Amino acid sequence: MALSFNSNISAINTSNILGQVERDSQDRRARLSSGMAINSSRESAARLSMSEGMRAELGGLTQGARNAENALDLLRTAEGGMNEISAMVIRMRELAVQSSSATLNDRNREAIEAEFNQLKGEIDRMVRVASYNDQTVLSGFGNAVNKDTSTALTDADATGVRYIKLTGAPEGTYTFIDNPDDNEITLGNGVITQTVNLGSRTVDGQVAEGTTQSVNFDSLGIEVILSGEGVQDAAGAYTDGELSGKTIQVDDIGGSFQLGSDAVPADRLDYEIADLQTDGPILNLTNVSLGTVDGARSALTRLEETIGRVSKVRGDMGAVINRLTRTLDYTTGSIERITASESTVRDVDYAWETAQLARNEIIRQASVATLSKTNISANLAVSLLQ
Repeated sequence: MALSFNSNISAINTSNILGQVERDSQDRRARLSSGMAINSSRESAARLSMSEGMRAELGGLTQGARNAENALDLLRTAEGGMNEISAMVIRMRELAVQSSSATLNDRNREAIEAEFNQLKGEIDRMVRVASYNDQTVLSGFGNAVNKDTSTALTDADATGVRYIKLTGAPEGTYTFIDNPDDNEITLGNGVITQTVNLGSRTVDGQVAEGTTQSVNFDSLGIEVILSGEGVQDAAGAYTDGELSGKTIQVDDIGGSFQLGSDAVPADRLDYEIADLQTDGPILNLTNVSLGTVDGARSALTRLEETIGRVSKVRGDMGAVINRLTRTLDYTTGSIERITASESTVRDVDYAWETAQLARNEIIRQASVATLSKTNISANLAVSLLQ
């Protein structure tokens, strides 16, 4: 073997091995400290891609499970309202049976009619106030204002309408009547019309600068927010008369619950909650009267049909609630399984990493010891020259 001074191959080789061991040890220390087998794409691009895909799916499924729980809460809120409405309809039928008897006189029937009308009023009130997250659930659930066709919004620079809130408004077109200088606004859909006096909400026909005012058409289930001059994010300011002829278009887009992690129909549940107002198709209690024997007996048949329809609506909702419960069980199971799969891809094996780190430490110590002796050849060559 030749002796040389310029290139100490043994030292270079030992130094390279020591550098490799140090770099490998740094990676293993990073894995042990983070608990993850993959801390960067250079370690395994394929495994990182698999892990990130699983993480994205886990995030979607976790949110889908939350959505399912929220949907269950919403439906249980609606079902609770339906339970009370069903009890009131059953009471109405009891009153109809009582009023059908000849043992009662007209004065007695007036008292029965008064209770009957109070129950109808309470049903309509309950339908309007039963809500989840500021959305009515027993009337107009899934309805939304069409911002593209509602001229009250498309012409907001002139009307001063900042936004429109629905509180159980049925589907349809609502038209404003707003005569200048009368300080009143009328809104109607061809069936119901309501006029609201603005009173002190306007000064000289205008909303005060920098403020907004709420005009609540509660009989229609629509609340309109009007802006004054200088209101942030408002397109314009309201002046008395500017809303005349403008419209609000309410569309039925239906209720849709996102239960999965992807934008596909299989990961959504579309469901509409029936309108339970007394003049709606389910209850259909318009013009029902218990003031006479004949009216009470006629009401018996209608109320029996109403009870059947309400029971069917509640049964359908119960089926959806059970379905959502199963969906939630499946989703949580999927989260568990995918988490386990992601763990096998990305989590560190502590036993393996600590063993390899111990191996590297032995090699490092041996390399350092070897490196200290790599100058023996050079010293030997020098001694030959002496």
